[in-house]
Amino acid sequence: MMINLRELKTKHNAICKKLASKRIKDSLDMIEELVKDAHDGDLIDTHYNLEFTYKNMLRYTVEGITDPERQKIYNHLVKDVYSLADRAYSKLMLKYSNDFIYELRRNNATTQLSSLLEEFTQLWSNVELQKIVNSEAENDQEILHISLRLFQYLWSSPELKESDIEKLRQFFSNETYPWHIKSQLVGGINLALLNSFIPEYMDLLMDLANHKNDVISSRAITTIIIAFAKYDARLPLNPQLHSRFSMLVEEKKWNTLIQSIIIQLIRTRETERISQKLHDEILPEVVKMQPKLKDKLDLENMLSENLTDDKNPEWEDFFKDSPNLISKMEELTQWQMEGADVFLSTFKHLKHFSFFNSFANWLLPFYPTHPEIKKALDAESDVFKSSSLLDNLSDSRFLCNSDKYSLMLSIPHMPSMQKDLMGQMFSAEIEQMAEINKDEKALKAHQGKLIASNQFIQDLYRLVKVHPQRHQLEDIFAQRMDFHNKWFFKTLLTDNASLRELAEYYFKKEYYDEANDIFTTIYEKDKTAVDIIQKIGFGYQKLNQFDKALNKYLQADLIGAESVWNKKKIALCYRHLKNQEKALQYYKEAENIDPENLPTQASIGNCYLELEQYEEALKYYFKVEYLDPGNHKVGRAIGWCSFVLGKFDQAEKYYNKLLVAETNKHDLINLGHTLWCKKLRKEALASYQKSIKQPKHSFQEFLETFQEDIPHLLNHGIEKQDIPLMLDQIRYSLED
Repeated sequence: MMINLRELKTKHNAICKKLASKRIKDSLDMIEELVKDAHDGDLIDTHYNLEFTYKNMLRYTVEGITDPERQKIYNHLVKDVYSLADRAYSKLMLKYSNDFIYELRRNNATTQLSSLLEEFTQLWSNVELQKIVNSEAENDQEILHISLRLFQYLWSSPELKESDIEKLRQFFSNETYPWHIKSQLVGGINLALLNSFIPEYMDLLMDLANHKNDVISSRAITTIIIAFAKYDARLPLNPQLHSRFSMLVEEKKWNTLIQSIIIQLIRTRETERISQKLHDEILPEVVKMQPKLKDKLDLENMLSENLTDDKNPEWEDFFKDSPNLISKMEELTQWQMEGADVFLSTFKHLKHFSFFNSFANWLLPFYPTHPEIKKALDAESDVFKSSSLLDNLSDSRFLCNSDKYSLMLSIPHMPSMQKDLMGQMFSAEIEQMAEINKDEKALKAHQGKLIASNQFIQDLYRLVKVHPQRHQLEDIFAQRMDFHNKWFFKTLLTDNASLRELAEYYFKKEYYDEANDIFTTIYEKDKTAVDIIQKIGFGYQKLNQFDKALNKYLQADLIGAESVWNKKKIALCYRHLKNQEKALQYYKEAENIDPENLPTQASIGNCYLELEQYEEALKYYFKVEYLDPGNHKVGRAIGWCSFVLGKFDQAEKYYNKLLVAETNKHDLINLGHTLWCKKLRKEALASYQKSIKQPKHSFQEFLETFQEDIPHLLNHGIEKQDIPLMLDQIRYSLED
């Protein structure tokens, strides 16, 4: 019998969703199909017993029999149904799937975790003896090999005995074992939990969250958060897990840390956006400017001079030629300082080294004495072998571990000139980064954990997004990061401050749906917070839900938000809702508060324009022009109002001024209208022709605009029968 594995995964996910919605019968019906396919007597018996128990529970409920233990029994039943679904799914995947995790599981069928741990202990005892004469003995290939086997075992094990968990506790508490191996194994546990619900691992992670080593601790906390989010519906059925973590968080005062890690996970949504911006905007701009940069900065002669810390005084002038580039680079720097993943697009193409053939190495913390690093740098200059450079790189928070390995492994493949220049520049940069790290660690609580968790998240992101076999892995980052809707989040972070910070992050990053969800929760607790009401309104506005936005802005206005900003937002919503009279009323109120506010003056003019009160509109547009003489765009509105009012000389003057500054297809059409109304038919024809010949314009688009304006032409005396003649003249002239 052939099993469609994609359908199997879909069916298992559907069962879990039905169980989360407490649709027990539907779930049992679907599980029955899996159990039959698995041909496993124990699974069949378990399914029969669970269904029998559930039917009895329903019968007792219908008969009105009171049982104080009923909820407890029900929860236990649901938990057992989840477990049965997992076991049936796992059995079928183990039988039919060629995914790496199931190959490992089949290979490890006769392997015991205790024997692997004992083997590691014996090897490490030998290493400790060797370290007396060889400081790098811990990088012995046998140690690396047994570490990989441990990683693979922890990743592929669907369940562990309590004795196994106890041995792992002892392993992680042994202070002589390398921290980077223990950290890598937490990565293996993370992958296991992405594949299966394993409460024993979660219990172990509670211990590791309290580990002395920041990297191990932060990886454990991050893994708990990811697992809690994935299995949120199961946590009420396993209250001991949630209670233990809650107590740990409260005891260690980790609310801020948990909330920051959650923001780091949410921030991964920005990664593709940043990569796209780099690819589409920043790098093309840099490439475009290269010839000018080469000449202005005298790059050809740079290497003949001593490199100093002095900045070329011409750099500032150079960037003045490309203000967009400097602003984008500043934005990139800001992202980097916030901890955003700005290097994915740079390093994702440098994962082809044999080092990355192993899944485990994608989640290995960077340490300078790794044999692959020593081998890569063996023939390099002292710059790259410098212990201070490698140690500072190891401590740097600006690259994740995976990218640090990529960088070091790529050095032998660089052209020598590029390599030398990079070495000198990199040494200086990495020292500055190290100083920043020291300062931040001294000033911010949990900074070491936050850096380590962010790098772990970025390492994991690369594994599930870039690895050639990524389709075999659960992509946690493809799912909606709606932590605020999770049961565990609502019970763990109950204070308004935590909610507010999460909402503000979503708001800043323009995820207005999520921001509004949380702001609304905060609003329900305090309905007088004007700034919250306004932000909800702004979110609705950005989502183009102007009726809801208006409701919130009016509410803020009612309870005392007497600000120009709020008045103008109300007016803006009324404009979008096609109520120009109301919009005008609120713009006028804003004008009373701040009479010299130019955008308000322009908006009032726009309202009068849309109400076809052109004389009133002109008054405001002239005021804007007077107070802001450099604003040429207001001339477009003045020109149009002048044309509609029959002030053709004035309209012609403004359109000609506009066309000197910028050739615009609409200005050319409107100038053509004006000239035609002045009986200057040839000049009008020429202006229409120029409009059609503008880039990204066509005769069809011209015709659509022209037809909208016909009522104004007729109003100014253009004969109706002349209009098709003018249009045919334009067509013939274009053919000529």
